[in-house]
Formats: sequence, C-alpha cells, structure tokens
Amino acid sequence: MYPTQVYQESMRRATKKMKNLLFNIHEAIWWVVAEIEDWLYPYHDRLTPSDKFEIRVKDPYTNEEYMVEEHIQGINEKLNRLQDEMIDVKYQLQQHEEKLKFKIKKIKSSPSVSGKVKKMDVPE
Repeated sequence: MYPTQVYQESMRRATKKMKNLLFNIHEAIWWVVAEIEDWLYPYHDRLTPSDKFEIRVKDPYTNEEYMVEEHIQGINEKLNRLQDEMIDVKYQLQQHEEKLKFKIKKIKSSPSVSGKVKKMDVPE
C-alpha cells in the first residue's frame, strides 16, 4: 500500500469513530433534554388516540355514563337507519308521483299579442 492510501484509510476510520462519538453525545443530550422536559412539563397524563375512546361521558339528559366509542357507534346506527328511511321515502314518493301523473293537453292554437300567430306546431 502506498502511504497516501494508508493515510486515507486511517482518516476514514477516524472519521467513522468521530461520527459515532458525536452521535452518542447527541443521543445523550437528547435524553437529558427529554427528561428535563418531562420534569418541567409533566404531560404523562395525555391520552393516546386509542385511549381517547375509553373515556366515560355522562349524558346531561339521562345522567347515564357511557363510553365515547359506544356513543359514536350509536350515532352511526341512527345515521344508517335515517339513511335507509330516507331511501324508502324517496322510493314511495316516486311511486306516488307515477300514480298521480296525468297528461297535459298541449294547446296548438294560441292567440298572440300581435294577432298574427294563429296556430302553434308543438312536437309530440
């Protein structure tokens, strides 16, 4: 090996060791700062997204306690039922409209303001 290659190899090793050292220092500082942050701002009582649905809620009208997730499911069931009823009402309305349809007689002659138009041709 040439002296320049040996020098380059030793520099690569030194750089790698220095990067590892700096990374370890960075991690240690981050850990210390995180601990200080937890000490200053104790937010350990924050709920995770999965825990948020495990909260008990009291209904102001009935004074019953229930889970938020159960309440959401109840609302979804009501919504689905209302959508089904709305589809049924639309269908029944359409049937009634078909039963009540009547033909409108088309006027073929109409007096005009000028008196010149006597007959109107209306396509059927």
